[in-house]
Amino acid sequence: MAKRKDLSIPLIPLALRRINGVKTVSSGAVNRKIPQNEVRETLRRYQNWAASQVPEARKSGKNGMQPLVDGLWKSEGFSTTLGKFLTPENTLNDTGIPRESLGIAHVGFGAASNERVVFDTGKLTEIAETLSEPGFRGFTYEGMGSILRIYEPGIFKFMCGLLGLISLRAPDGPDQTGFFAKFFSAFPEENQRLIVHGYGRLVAFSKLSVYAAIDEAMRLPANRVEPCVQGIAFAFAMMNGEDMPILLENSAISYPDGVRAAFQNGLVYGMIFCEWFVPGFLAGWTPEGRLEEKLIGKARAESELNLKRGYPLAFQLENRLQ
Repeated sequence: MAKRKDLSIPLIPLALRRINGVKTVSSGAVNRKIPQNEVRETLRRYQNWAASQVPEARKSGKNGMQPLVDGLWKSEGFSTTLGKFLTPENTLNDTGIPRESLGIAHVGFGAASNERVVFDTGKLTEIAETLSEPGFRGFTYEGMGSILRIYEPGIFKFMCGLLGLISLRAPDGPDQTGFFAKFFSAFPEENQRLIVHGYGRLVAFSKLSVYAAIDEAMRLPANRVEPCVQGIAFAFAMMNGEDMPILLENSAISYPDGVRAAFQNGLVYGMIFCEWFVPGFLAGWTPEGRLEEKLIGKARAESELNLKRGYPLAFQLENRLQ
């Protein structure tokens, strides 16, 4: 693995970024029932704040990704509250919610819903199919996958308890036999891919380096490796936006082609996700290297397709890198 050092983030900055991520997500939560009008207003407020902060960050020579991600994380935290304290009036299929916020809102909602119904696959399907905006439904399923990782027995679950993400007495997740084979069997293949992607996001948060995370993904059943790696890359991008030019330029990692492509697709999707949340974000991005320029061009092209479609594909590119 010759170029590992090129993607390495020093341990202390990486740890601080993870802690910041957890704190920022938590800061968006309100831990009570939320009237539907407050759902609309709060998600709009976080999106407007992020959109206002990107140009301000760029005035000081930064790429603007960090405040944008902070807005995403606050929106995610708020949406977990919605999932935990669901009321009959609550729904994400609401034209008053800004479309820019719907992707991340469905992710947080899906995660919290999985916690609330304690991995009941029938109830999860009902929630996703009845309370999601149809174009964004896949994001709900992706959010469910993150909770599979958090509730796995072990040190990461214990640390999540210490950080207050879950109760220290939280039950274990579903049966892990065959990598959650029984749980996955309740969902169609595309939703399974999305759930694995969500699981991969939290693998990235639970490992000390991106390579340790990828190496863990490589030990999964063959059909789970690439979606897990893509989720790892997406989370790595969100955590390390300040270093995104370096990550993109050195993203051709020395792994099998499918894994390398999944990693690059995950980084590119991170940029696409940011562009959907704050339109125009990519227009103001100035690539510094040749591979970065190629991948940013890919993100811009996919973002144009999203606009024509009216919604982003859920953690997927229409034309994937190979």
